[in-house]
Amino acid sequence: MTNEVHYIPSRLQTTFAFRPEFIPGLNECKKGELSTDMGPGYNDGMSQERKSEPNLIDQRRKFLQKVGPISLLFVALWLSGCAPSQPEAIQDTPSVEQSELPTAVGAVSKSVSQLVPTPLAVEPSATPVPTSSPVVVVTVTPGAVPPVTVVPVDSEPAAPPEPIARITRPMNLRSGPGTGYPIVGEASSGDSFPIIGVNAQGDWWQIAFDGGAAWVYGPLATSEGLVNGEIGIVAVAEAPTLPTPLPATTAQPKSEDPGSVPAPAPVGTVVVYETSVTLPTYPYDRYLSDARNEVFNWPYKRFDQERYRQERPAPENRTYKLLVLENAYLKVTVLPELGGRIWQAIHKPTGANLFYQNPVVKPSPWGPPEQLGWLAVGGLEWSLPVVEHGYAWGVPWGYSPLQHSPDLASITLFTPQDGRYLAASVTVTLRAGAAEFDVEPTISNVSDRSLNFAFWATAQLAPGNGNKPSAATHFLLPGTQMTVHSTGDARLPAPGQPIGWPTFNGVDYAWLGNYQQWAGFFERPAAHGPYTALYDQEANAGVVRIYPATVARGSKAFALGWQAAIDSSNFTDDGSAYVELHGGLAPTFDDTYPLPPGGAVSWREVWYPVHGIGGLSYADEVAAIYLASEASGLAASFYPTRPMDGQLVASLDGQEVGRLPIKASPDAPFVGGVFTGLPSGISRPLRIHFEDAAGHLLFETDYRGPLP
Repeated sequence: MTNEVHYIPSRLQTTFAFRPEFIPGLNECKKGELSTDMGPGYNDGMSQERKSEPNLIDQRRKFLQKVGPISLLFVALWLSGCAPSQPEAIQDTPSVEQSELPTAVGAVSKSVSQLVPTPLAVEPSATPVPTSSPVVVVTVTPGAVPPVTVVPVDSEPAAPPEPIARITRPMNLRSGPGTGYPIVGEASSGDSFPIIGVNAQGDWWQIAFDGGAAWVYGPLATSEGLVNGEIGIVAVAEAPTLPTPLPATTAQPKSEDPGSVPAPAPVGTVVVYETSVTLPTYPYDRYLSDARNEVFNWPYKRFDQERYRQERPAPENRTYKLLVLENAYLKVTVLPELGGRIWQAIHKPTGANLFYQNPVVKPSPWGPPEQLGWLAVGGLEWSLPVVEHGYAWGVPWGYSPLQHSPDLASITLFTPQDGRYLAASVTVTLRAGAAEFDVEPTISNVSDRSLNFAFWATAQLAPGNGNKPSAATHFLLPGTQMTVHSTGDARLPAPGQPIGWPTFNGVDYAWLGNYQQWAGFFERPAAHGPYTALYDQEANAGVVRIYPATVARGSKAFALGWQAAIDSSNFTDDGSAYVELHGGLAPTFDDTYPLPPGGAVSWREVWYPVHGIGGLSYADEVAAIYLASEASGLAASFYPTRPMDGQLVASLDGQEVGRLPIKASPDAPFVGGVFTGLPSGISRPLRIHFEDAAGHLLFETDYRGPLP
């Protein structure tokens, strides 16, 4: 197993060791005013109100000047043994408290989502332990001379507390630091165990368990009782010898469970590795200044759009870290320094990228109005805590690549732990033998207050090899109504108004070629699921997103337009373009998602490219299908996400009316099949399902279109 945790960048801070709450006039000060800053922007959260009180410090200095001589007198009395008996000493080492996360209430989509705390790694801190010294306590009684008491503190520092691992989600306990070791027990959310050791990398913790020892994966737990946020007070434990793995066995899905995903066939392996990529980059960072959203205590960079336009800088080559997940069918890449986005999902049999890929990193005039400068780099980005791409799209995220086994690898990306009230992580997983990848976001409220926030996963898409969608690009969003978000098309109503879908006033807006100017739509009243998709029939390629609509209740499509599209020079230099699919927690950009203090939400999505089947009618996690009526019958094409061998069956009112033998894979989809002899003129849906050689039902949908 290979695992490393990376933080980009790190931040250090120290805190003064005197107690301001005992000095009149200081107890109303914000904590940020008593900190020395070891990283840029740390004190940006100080309110402008406090910054505008220039006389406050002078007032405090004059007060201390008044009581200074009296303080010296009492010190002399104490040293001569005349002082009264000592009160109880006040510990001068700052305490660190970590609240236990309450169990979230409410059920979400079965097997694909759950409410859990954020599975983030704990960033080590370099805060020094303050040296032992007396604590001066000043008490003032109105109208009286304030007495001064000097409280000596023991010269020996207190023994460090025992570090504790607190489990934040159900997990296995293993005999060694890795998923290749046998399971020796289970832990539930809220369980805690003493930490007695760590592995050399620090990401697996050895705990005391059942009279012996076991291991837990650190990024999926929280720690308490650490010194300066580190587990350096425990020894590095030697890992036991990794046992020889047993041959893998796969349980067959039940035939009565439609849509069960078959285990991937043993087609090669999957690997995770790190490399780099050099991209022409406009020097946008020259035009950034520090800002902060006080509601979420979230730092962000404000872009000076006007100065950038005036100076018109030229791009320069810049090298970025590139994380890669790769198997026989897909190569998925991630740019951790540009918002932790998934940058590419290359379908290796065709060489086509599922996502739009901007050849240059160029700031655009879009983004949150208080920020601007959004980078339309392409790929799949994580937009939070506000709408219109959020604040996190262009800043570094931490990352942890993990090679679970030769058949499974993942990359977990996470926001910095710098005091912001929301913590986000996204785990991207790829399996051997599968032409799909999992995306599992987790958003946690780590503050002491309820928060209403936005989260949207935004995909810039241009399926095929052209890096630009054609007029034959088809949006597939289930439902019969949409809500207009924004548009320049005078044929559409104002934002917030409903329209019929896909046809409104005689125009089919499911086809990009019918757009006059830009337009964006939300599924109304909320996302329907279980999929959204688009397919470019000219490129003969598309993309599918599978998600739990009970959790991720927002679904949006956006296009730059066609006949009078937004000029691509706003975001790139080569005339390339894209369309967008968004998936969010709330139904629209006008809605937010609530989280109580300590609450978290997590869900799982599946994304995959589709190629070579001519179009798309329906999709789930197993496969995508295209059904079209023609003179000889109902034509069927079938793209599976892993190799499959079986029968495609058509039935009407429970009676079989056609059957097609299928052997297909992501590099050789099934095309050209036709169901013949079907009854014509029927109004009832035709059921189409796929069953494997053992008769297991793996895929099904209803066809409601015309028949010959």
